[in-house]
Amino acid sequence: MPQRPPYLSIALVSGAALAYEVLLMRLFSIIQWHHFSYMIIGLALLGYGFSGTVVVIFQRVLLAHFRVAYLACLVLFGVLSVTGFLLAQSLPFNAELMLWDYRQVIYLLVIFLLLSLPFFFAATAICLAFMYYQEQVPRIYAWDLAGAGAGSLAVIGLLFVFFAEHALLVISLLGLLAFLVASREMRNGNYASMAAVFLVSSATLGIVASNVELQMSPYKGLPQTLRISGTSVIEQDSSPFGLVNIVESTQVPF
Repeated sequence: MPQRPPYLSIALVSGAALAYEVLLMRLFSIIQWHHFSYMIIGLALLGYGFSGTVVVIFQRVLLAHFRVAYLACLVLFGVLSVTGFLLAQSLPFNAELMLWDYRQVIYLLVIFLLLSLPFFFAATAICLAFMYYQEQVPRIYAWDLAGAGAGSLAVIGLLFVFFAEHALLVISLLGLLAFLVASREMRNGNYASMAAVFLVSSATLGIVASNVELQMSPYKGLPQTLRISGTSVIEQDSSPFGLVNIVESTQVPF
């Protein structure tokens, strides 16, 4: 057993998971309504709780292959934090139809499952580290908490620089960076292969995430305004305080 746990990668994935949680709250307040942003807390807890159940049931297999399982969880967190959101957006979910269209409940359930997967893999990685390095739990917990605190604060600054949908890519890359750092911390002999996985995954996610467009509810103010003939968005500004769209109409004087 390695003497030193992968402290830095634990801090990175913990910070990325908390940043992802805060970012999802921001995204859902934009694409749906602010009421849905509160469900993200329960969604994150669902991922963490399910992770604990899976680790307890399969702990012997997972701990016997700790390095592979730990690194795989970090990669899957990074990949699914972007792709899971894109898949969730592709579903025709409309909150206004939930009372008379049973399919909307199914869509919402699928969205819950897709968005909880990154939390599941982040929690599994951290939980496995706790179980594998049982004698160093206090130090692991300290790095975990430090990373979570830094991530929840850093995402606020991140939203001053990037639009919310583009910040998803940054958080995804943090997960992949945690994978690369972990392979070095655990002295993995295939570090060149791990670096190649990091570069390929990062490039692929960068291409996928570059075309992300938020699909707002058609009943929100902006989509309704853009239905007026001759209207278009001429400028956007985003921050942790909100998203501002400046709309111009060439035919109707607002």
